[in-house]
Amino acid sequence: MPQASLARIVSLVACVLGVSAGAQAPRPAQTVQVTLLGTGSPTLSAERMGPCTLIEGGSERLLFDAGRGCAIRLAQARVPWRDLTQVFLTHLHADHTFALPDIHVMGWVLGRTDPLEVHGPSGTSEMMTSMIRAVEPDIASRLKSVPTRKPPVYNATEIQPGVVYERGGMRVTAFDVPHSISPAFGYRIDVGGRSIVLSGDTRYSETLIRNAQGVDVLVHEVVFGAGTAEQQQITNAHTTPEQAAQVFAATKPKLAIYSHLILFGASADAVVAATQKVYSGRVEMGTDLTVIEVGDSINVRRPK
Repeated sequence: MPQASLARIVSLVACVLGVSAGAQAPRPAQTVQVTLLGTGSPTLSAERMGPCTLIEGGSERLLFDAGRGCAIRLAQARVPWRDLTQVFLTHLHADHTFALPDIHVMGWVLGRTDPLEVHGPSGTSEMMTSMIRAVEPDIASRLKSVPTRKPPVYNATEIQPGVVYERGGMRVTAFDVPHSISPAFGYRIDVGGRSIVLSGDTRYSETLIRNAQGVDVLVHEVVFGAGTAEQQQITNAHTTPEQAAQVFAATKPKLAIYSHLILFGASADAVVAATQKVYSGRVEMGTDLTVIEVGDSINVRRPK
């Protein structure tokens, strides 16, 4: 076909599509998926596993915290182990890290060949060394059974506030939050025009408010129902519904959703009711395996 005729056809097609010749159509914003794998606290619960949140956008699949039972929830969510290589820790309390050896070894057993990359506050390297030492006999026995197999590898990176990860169109920013252990981080995740903030474990935080302005989704911890002096001490290191409501009012997320629930016997309805006395926006209680689809609209799917 003559070049002139081909050019006219391309021009006509471009006109039909509403795109000028030589220009690209604007790319729509991506849909990002947030899965609340574990929404619990140090209290043992089969319904609420330890804190663990998965964020998927573009080519990236990132795990934030790895609390007790996280590996089970990952299996229930059908996450391919081969693709799960990036873990970010908010802080080094054990209820946020119990599952790291499980993810390290079982991810390798089930097909992961790349190193497990663990990003966390100061002390992460020493913690990982101790954790992995405990499972070295398991690894050694498996390598003995299959001598050609390469051992699993992990890398521990100790991070500071600021941009800590930028790949595949996804940017992760860590920021300090006040908790009973320091340092402790919250995270902001930006990808494809969408934004998610994870509070981590925190008291009321102005730093969090600065980092969460106008986000699509704010996943925030909550404590409610303290009745004893010991429970009040725990409450003092966390955020009550009334305080969280002030954070939501100041940041105006499209969706505020609670995770890492410390309820001392209080009901989910009571937490939401206490929040809505101060904040009239959209607020929900998270449950394990709740999926939040962040697109032009925000859809919440709960497990059946």
